[in-house]
Amino acid sequence: MNFELIKSLGTSAAVNPAQLAREGRLNGDVGSGFEGTFSSLVDKAAKPQGAALGGSFPQDRTIDKTSKLYEKSMELESFFVKQMLSQMRKTVNKSALGGEGFASQMYEDMLYDEYATAMTKNAGFGLADQIYLSLSV
Repeated sequence: MNFELIKSLGTSAAVNPAQLAREGRLNGDVGSGFEGTFSSLVDKAAKPQGAALGGSFPQDRTIDKTSKLYEKSMELESFFVKQMLSQMRKTVNKSALGGEGFASQMYEDMLYDEYATAMTKNAGFGLADQIYLSLSV
């Protein structure tokens, strides 16, 4: 098989620049759900909340919640919350009504992803604030 045939079949490892969407993501990539969560001017100089209040950080530090670093910090907090929820989910007895099929497991996993995202946005754990303050020294 020659290179032209492999390329015509679409099995080449190279990515066509036309396939790239904004910010280097591929078309069809799923977003994190945190893009554009904070966009007002007040969010550019927000005070830490939750667990970040009692940390070893100076109390006069502010957080730019509109930055990419804070968005990634929220993604990491969401990952930790998802892991916590999945461990908690293992302790719950399943009913016979829900079924144990692949589709129900996949749906339940997606549901807990959304729970983790909503909890990260609204609960105010402060883990994302701590991560942001640690990385933006």
